[in-house]
Amino acid sequence: MEERIRLAMAELGMHSACQKVIIGFSGGADSSALLHYFKDKAHQVVCVHINHMIRGDEAQRDEEFCRRICQGYGVELVCHKIDIPSLARERGQGIEQTAREERYRVFNELLEARGFDAILTAHNANDNAESVIFNLVRGSGANGMSGIKGKNGKILRPLILATRAQILEYCEKNNIEFVNDSTNDSTEYTRNYLRHEIVPWLLKLNPSLDSAIYRLTASLRTDDDFILAEATRFIDAYCDGGKIPADKIASLHDSVRARVLKLLSGENLDYKAISHCIDFISRSECSEVINLCKGVSFKRERDYFIFIKTSALLSSEFEITLRAGVNYIEQIGVAIAYMTDSAPNGMEHCLTLYLKDISGPLVARSRKEGDTIRHGKMTKRVKRIFNDRKIPTHLRDKIPMLCDDKGIVAIPGVAVRDGAKGSEKDIALKFYAKQA
Repeated sequence: MEERIRLAMAELGMHSACQKVIIGFSGGADSSALLHYFKDKAHQVVCVHINHMIRGDEAQRDEEFCRRICQGYGVELVCHKIDIPSLARERGQGIEQTAREERYRVFNELLEARGFDAILTAHNANDNAESVIFNLVRGSGANGMSGIKGKNGKILRPLILATRAQILEYCEKNNIEFVNDSTNDSTEYTRNYLRHEIVPWLLKLNPSLDSAIYRLTASLRTDDDFILAEATRFIDAYCDGGKIPADKIASLHDSVRARVLKLLSGENLDYKAISHCIDFISRSECSEVINLCKGVSFKRERDYFIFIKTSALLSSEFEITLRAGVNYIEQIGVAIAYMTDSAPNGMEHCLTLYLKDISGPLVARSRKEGDTIRHGKMTKRVKRIFNDRKIPTHLRDKIPMLCDDKGIVAIPGVAVRDGAKGSEKDIALKFYAKQA
């Protein structure tokens, strides 16, 4: 095992990042071997143990075991209790995924707070093989099939080349105590089923399965890094503010196009969603939109595409009479200050209206079908003004119409009624705005 660790650290350039480290310590064989190896090699070690509150008394036993081992080594231990089953139900996701998310959240918060170099986890070659097989069954692309990265930012996995058998041999050789997690024997969990049922069968076909899969993942990771670099280069060059030029995205290779879409969506969209987007790019017309998973939509606006939250497409009807001071329009998340003097803190000057041209109280309302405004010596439809100004359709319902008894006085940032636009020297009402 020691040789496999040295090889992984050299191959992945881990040496400089292993001075002040956080070790994820469950008390199992893998993390116990990892702690034993690094306790005297790293300059400073802090262990983190998380009780997922899944296994009752057994989980408490593991926590107490970790405390005893760390105390014996003279290593600091930080323990957390997190109700993973409850969190999984709240988030509508699996226990394994929730536990993983919470572990890394805790690790990263401690890393930031304490200024450590890296987080060490005990993933090994068998874990990598199981992960690849799991993603193969799910139909993952090159990224998912690249397996578990030995180095992912500040997350390091020094055991990634060591097999489970080699780790157990190391524990026996060095008289290392460890505990067994009973859930590891349950085939109700997908990864355990792969471990106990599928992998043994594959090992009969190839006894060096872990090495074969590592070669596969290394090759795929090289290809995936290239695709990611190309996608990132495209985004930096052409996608200002998340807008994707229609002509540019259409000219990309399929693999790069898919990665661009994944990166810009802000969500981990699946193959079906990305394929839907690619098909949409080839056939869509202006202002068309498709709804994807996870509350995300993909929309065409003239000569570009953009990902937006589906909730942003829903029109919000509102009408409030503006009072002196700050007025909040909750439906669109905007605050409007209506006053005659300087701007409140944190608000930007929006427009100035000539007081004598306003008839009756001012009202801020959502736009309506058929809205018009007298602007440029012509009565113009608001929809036409929005089109001329190329204002994206998904933003139009977020712009308030400022109205008096005669109709629309102003559309902030877009148009002001003829005769209503004031200046600093006039007796005027000033409007300031910010996102609430």
